[in-house]
Amino acid sequence: MRARPEVAFVVQRYGPEITGGSESLARAVAERLSAAYDITVYTTCARDYVTWRNEYAAGEQDVGGIRVRRFVVEEERDLDAFNRHSEALYRRTRTHDEEVDWLRRQGPYVPGLVEALAAEAGRYHAIVFFTYLYYPTYWGLAGAPAHSVLVPTTHDEPPLAFGIYDEVFARPRAFAFLTPAEEALVSARFELRGRPAAVAGMGVDVPAPPDVDAFRARHGLGGAYALYAGRIDAGKGCAEMIAHYARYRARGGTADLVLVGTLAMELPAVPGVRYLGYVSEEEKHAALAAAAVVICPSPYESLSIALLEGFAVGTPGLVNAGSAVLKEHCLRSNAALFYGDGDEYAEALDRVVGDQALRRALGEAGRRYVAASYRWDVVLDRYRALIEAAAR
Repeated sequence: MRARPEVAFVVQRYGPEITGGSESLARAVAERLSAAYDITVYTTCARDYVTWRNEYAAGEQDVGGIRVRRFVVEEERDLDAFNRHSEALYRRTRTHDEEVDWLRRQGPYVPGLVEALAAEAGRYHAIVFFTYLYYPTYWGLAGAPAHSVLVPTTHDEPPLAFGIYDEVFARPRAFAFLTPAEEALVSARFELRGRPAAVAGMGVDVPAPPDVDAFRARHGLGGAYALYAGRIDAGKGCAEMIAHYARYRARGGTADLVLVGTLAMELPAVPGVRYLGYVSEEEKHAALAAAAVVICPSPYESLSIALLEGFAVGTPGLVNAGSAVLKEHCLRSNAALFYGDGDEYAEALDRVVGDQALRRALGEAGRRYVAASYRWDVVLDRYRALIEAAAR
């Protein structure tokens, strides 16, 4: 039997405990492409991107049938100190050395991963890097640019203006984007010079219908509620979302705001806010299916898995208009509303909760959107085509 070509994936964290974001994308694509390629993942021992603390054992292990090589992060991050340092840099012109130092401080600082990848790059048919932002991608692409594919998961954020990212986007042989809005952002900021590129997206699995009544009973949720699913963090727009929700309640709104995921901020005492903790994938899908609407408050999104998972089970969205990607989902799907401030948030939430016919129409549009644009067979064909283009 002919051996499968070897392909490396490089991503800052990896594992089934890490949900959402580019890490979930990398794992989902790796597991599904493993029938065609012999995949090795180069990653860190970190589970938490706030501190990059080493929690997994270093070395090689099998994770869901994929060979995973973990490398020690050599410096933990103090997020508050890093944010203060970053804000100062964002406000002025920076030298190249200052930007490289910032990259190290941001982490995850894993020189061992970079050295191993550069030494072993020649064995791989292609190397796929996930997320433009971090140390492993910058230095990994510098040491192993041949046959490289970059999945940048880009959104419009201050570091995108750094000169070091001109280097990152100059090196790959091919690009996989998540949405047309992301591709447009990157094309406007960087010179892609006709290299192979595609909006590969991400497939969305449609789960079996969950027991919504049992979920409601477990958590004492009798009435309508809005759901936020993901890391509960001010940097994700959650503090602003809760402030907008308080305005909705002050105007007479009665739907609860239910939060599921890892808590990374102090929750203000706002009536109606319910935190259910970190839940399983099955429980999350039940929460999505039972919700009146899924809230996506971050202005910095390159896809939003939670929004698409909500669409897949017929739940409409309410999203921050400051994110070009989220707004594009709304306009292309006709399955979500968007808001620009607290008054628009309160008005939109009140409308979607109170109008069952609107909620049903938005939900059905979301199901159609996912079925048409986020099927795994189409997504994997695009990844295979980009890997082969880079390999040539």
